[in-house]
Amino acid sequence: MKRVGIITVYYKNYNYGGQLQAFALQKAIAKLGFHCEQITFKWQNEYYLQACESANSAEHFRIFSESIPHSERLYTVSDIVECVDDYDIFVCGSDQIWGIPWVISDDILPCMALSFVPASKTKIAYAASMGGAEIGPDRENILAPHVNSLDFVSVREKSAIPFVKTMKNGEVTHVLDPVMLLDKSEWDDIAATPPEKSYILTYDLRDITGVQEYAEALSKKYGYEIISLATAGAATVGPKEFVGYIKHAKYFITSAFHGAVFAILYKVPFLVFPVSDNLQDPKSMDSRLIALLDTFGLSSCYVYDTSNIPNIDDVTFHHIDESKTSAFRHNSLQFLKDALKS
Repeated sequence: MKRVGIITVYYKNYNYGGQLQAFALQKAIAKLGFHCEQITFKWQNEYYLQACESANSAEHFRIFSESIPHSERLYTVSDIVECVDDYDIFVCGSDQIWGIPWVISDDILPCMALSFVPASKTKIAYAASMGGAEIGPDRENILAPHVNSLDFVSVREKSAIPFVKTMKNGEVTHVLDPVMLLDKSEWDDIAATPPEKSYILTYDLRDITGVQEYAEALSKKYGYEIISLATAGAATVGPKEFVGYIKHAKYFITSAFHGAVFAILYKVPFLVFPVSDNLQDPKSMDSRLIALLDTFGLSSCYVYDTSNIPNIDDVTFHHIDESKTSAFRHNSLQFLKDALKS
């Protein structure tokens, strides 16, 4: 059985999306018949690491993270090359492995495109993201030669394809976020059961103006309690609770990419508030959310103007072409199969 090592934002990333995508990609690859694990790699700066370790929910995240198959050894940029003999195939992704410059430093960035792996080994990018549709020229110059050396490249945002093609001499494929590679029943298996009551859920990354206000207006209208998973990044529960709370919510208000992903998966009426003031900037992190919603015909769930917020009761999922969604999932898994078995 061939051995696959994944490099992503896994190690001590106490962020819902970061952990859940790491869980999903490892599981999806293992289901294809490979021995697969996360490579425990220190990818973040000390400030972010300390923020995660001191979070109220750190223990929840630590337990969940430990449940994901991973290397026993912790690698750093200075010794990551020493893991090369442990794996036959390397995958980088998913999540913002080619973005977040305030967390991933310039010396770490090449590792997130498998710079340490020799050409004799298969190197794959699965659903890599830059956060936005582009990155700045300095980061592009650092990343480009390593992206070009990858054997197979796929990205999470369709809007990023033109820019990534400037770095990669070859095909760049649009694929689903790893979370959507798993069946809903597989998420049901890990989802924690929330209290049995009707509630409006919020998950607000940056204390965005309008999120809590809109939730309070809904609460007043329907008499539902508001449950807030986080405000300004202060997570209060672990990944299992994150999935379970979204699954059972009456309404969901968020500014998070993976919040929207699970709302789509569980067909929970939701709205997405922007995290950027300039939606036209191709480096804006909102471009990934806009691209996601557009993929599923849910652009009306995005709050382009906080003075004219869409009616969440108008959000339905009936128009989603399930055959098209299934085909997208099939094609994404096929990309993985073809790349892993090349």
